[in-house]
Amino acid sequence: MALTLQKQTVNIALDQGCTFEKVITAQNSASQNVTISTGTCAAKMRQSYYSSNNITALTTAVAGSNVTISLTATQTAAVSPGNYVYDVEYTQSDTVTVERVAEGIITISAEATK
Repeated sequence: MALTLQKQTVNIALDQGCTFEKVITAQNSASQNVTISTGTCAAKMRQSYYSSNNITALTTAVAGSNVTISLTATQTAAVSPGNYVYDVEYTQSDTVTVERVAEGIITISAEATK
């Protein structure tokens, strides 16, 4: 049974070559927090929503209503500066029901110190 999550648009700015972490709270259509710790989350970053090439998979960790997405400094250093799209999807414990927690644009600024 779907939780009916309210998809959020969360745009992110991060620095190339730096560690990145962002916490996103799952909410329903009434903007109330929804516990999602009984399932799993996955997040990917691509050049565009229509691109078949995955730029990188973001690490996800779920606790209560929160999903933390993160990248290591090595991962961000390997991505060229620019704009990318991402989304975070929640799969319920039945492994069939999938809902989107968040989506948006990731802007990576160039690193001068290498």
